[in-house]
Amino acid sequence: MKSQIKLTLLLLLLALNAFSQKKAVESITENELKAHLEFIASDYMQGRDFGTPVPGIDLTANYLKSQCMQMELKPGSADYFQIVEMVSVKQDSENTFFKVTDSNGNAKYQTSDIFTFGGSAENDTLKGDIVFCGYGWYNDETKYNDTEGLVLKDKIVLIMTRNLEAALDTSKKSIDTNQEMMKINKALMGGAKALVFVPDPLNTDTKWFDMIRGYFTGGSYTLKGKKAGSTIPVRLIFGTEALANEILKESGKTLLQLQNEINSSGTPKSFDVKDCKAEIQLVKKSKTIEGKNVIAVLEGSDPVLKNECVVLSAHYDHIGIAANGDVNNGADDNGSGTVALLEIAEAFTKMEKHPKRSVVFAWVTAEEKGLFGSDFYSQHPVFPLEKTLADINLDMVGRSAEKEAEKEVDLDNSLCGPNGVYIISGKQSTELMKISDNVCKELNLIPSDALSKALLTRSDYYHFYKNGIPVLGVTTGLHEDYHQPSDELDKIDYNKMMRVAGYAFMVTEKVANQKKRIVVDNPSGK
Repeated sequence: MKSQIKLTLLLLLLALNAFSQKKAVESITENELKAHLEFIASDYMQGRDFGTPVPGIDLTANYLKSQCMQMELKPGSADYFQIVEMVSVKQDSENTFFKVTDSNGNAKYQTSDIFTFGGSAENDTLKGDIVFCGYGWYNDETKYNDTEGLVLKDKIVLIMTRNLEAALDTSKKSIDTNQEMMKINKALMGGAKALVFVPDPLNTDTKWFDMIRGYFTGGSYTLKGKKAGSTIPVRLIFGTEALANEILKESGKTLLQLQNEINSSGTPKSFDVKDCKAEIQLVKKSKTIEGKNVIAVLEGSDPVLKNECVVLSAHYDHIGIAANGDVNNGADDNGSGTVALLEIAEAFTKMEKHPKRSVVFAWVTAEEKGLFGSDFYSQHPVFPLEKTLADINLDMVGRSAEKEAEKEVDLDNSLCGPNGVYIISGKQSTELMKISDNVCKELNLIPSDALSKALLTRSDYYHFYKNGIPVLGVTTGLHEDYHQPSDELDKIDYNKMMRVAGYAFMVTEKVANQKKRIVVDNPSGK
């Protein structure tokens, strides 16, 4: 009889827990997500970047704090703000220049219309001979090689964007960033002193160059106290077609003429530029920037297990104002993750009984500058990292394509369909992956790990992953509006965002409520 009573009580308890969870998930609504996002991704927030005329990033931090206070979540740091000090290094454009001289050092042309990555705070002066290397490209199949027979060591290498195949395909104007990075590696391996990128004249789409200009002129950042330095191992300079034409003047041909010759012949037209040297002066200016992680805690209900936690994270910063003055509102990146996390936090406060373990809600800053907010948190966690069971990170969770993505995913156009979701993980815990898969089935979501390899180091979960903490990076994929002013509210799928938020809530609740912590059976993530 007693065993029957115990069984009845157990079943009743399970039913009450299930009802409580269902009620909490149902509190995540499309209307509330939209209301939050219409504020956070409005023009008034100025793209949530540092140094904008209106400090939208600080206004967003204050908004998140006020929401946490209304939900009566405990502050995870003083006044909910974890201060993240960084050093910003920017190009001093007024004193930076590219001078073209003859072999005797006589000036032939000078311009300040160049930009480069901030890198270290030290000024740089570069001098050297110039070599023109066409597209700077090598094709493994055709053996086309723009650098064949040329010595790149200690040279200033001038190249165009794109490659022969892309320039001949008039239907495609976009620039492949990975391809351009391969060119940098090629120049590095050849010992180049600097690489000068200019737009290829046949490409009238300036979007990629404008995006790079926005990145680089925004400066480089590092956490205060860490040694600053460029992540690019060769000096990388972006110039104009006009600069290229001045460099090439002695050849009797313009950049456009040379590009047309390459394209029509299908062969390189590279050469050492005669009677021409470069003198490049790169002047820097640096200052300390203060960012804020917004940290709140839902204390666990178990007197012992509440000293362990699950972290839910999302970055709330974005890239600010574009070079042409347009505001990058970042509705999807990462307004969607930011407001999804707000709704998840509220859902947890709706539960009649909190999970056994504590839940940390971390809205981190400076992800776009180099994952600095999450880096700082990993060094100064609310709960020790050894007491942190998992990190579930939401980054770009607000969009859907008309149909599901193919198995072979193009990273830059990887937006999944109405039911798809990418789960980025090092698969450190088989148990965590099973929990994730089961929740997806329950919510009719289709999980994919197709982006794990490409994106494992590119969002805030990385600083948990590298410390051996199992991670689930949740995203609906990249799209053509990524880091563009067109990443706007009218393209958000609020129903999809609601379902993804429900997924993150349910996985977190299950991990936080288990009697035993999840098993990490693959700590290296390999």
